[in-house]
Amino acid sequence: MLLPLALVGSLTLAPGGNRPSDSIPKPALFRPTLESVAITMPRVVAPSGGAPLSNVALSNPAATSAEPDPSSPQVIEYSNAYYTRLQIHKWVSIAMIPLFAGEWVVGEKMYRGNSSRSLRLAHQWMAVGISGLFVVNTVTGLWNLIAARHDPYGRTRRTIHGALMLLADAGFVATSLTGHRNRTGAQKGFVFQGVRNLAPHRNLAIASMATTLVSIAIMIPPFRKD
Repeated sequence: MLLPLALVGSLTLAPGGNRPSDSIPKPALFRPTLESVAITMPRVVAPSGGAPLSNVALSNPAATSAEPDPSSPQVIEYSNAYYTRLQIHKWVSIAMIPLFAGEWVVGEKMYRGNSSRSLRLAHQWMAVGISGLFVVNTVTGLWNLIAARHDPYGRTRRTIHGALMLLADAGFVATSLTGHRNRTGAQKGFVFQGVRNLAPHRNLAIASMATTLVSIAIMIPPFRKD
């Protein structure tokens, strides 16, 4: 009986014996391969335009930033005073339109021989109002024209507008001079000597008002397309 027990013990303690079936072999240590390392490394992709990879500088972020374009539009800053003058200029221009209409109606009646006192006074005070508005409009307009001289946006339109307004200024000065010349020195008021003498005064007034309206029109929609 001892012999069978000895054989069983020798088989159990043998070095080359099989391990129990419920034991789990220890897994081998993970060794990174070249493929696994390559997945985690950054990959350089060529631009869609076909530029070589040498032109892409990943190590220098400043090299990839966009450089300023000399042809890009410049930023022009205007002061608050500029916009205040601009608003005054706009409202004065709008106020001229009803004065032009009234002066034209009164002037046409006087041109046809109706020189009543009420028409003469209306003509006189509307002329004074137009002159005052033109002084304000000329000062604010020229001031802003000089302030915006470095702004390329709309420069041509602003220049044409200013030139037409200065031409209208000269026309109204000539209109005033011809009106004074047509007065009689012997009587007070606006008693005119004849229809022929009124023609230059009337024509200059209409031309000056038309020039002013064209100058205003090119600065407002729908004539201003931009």
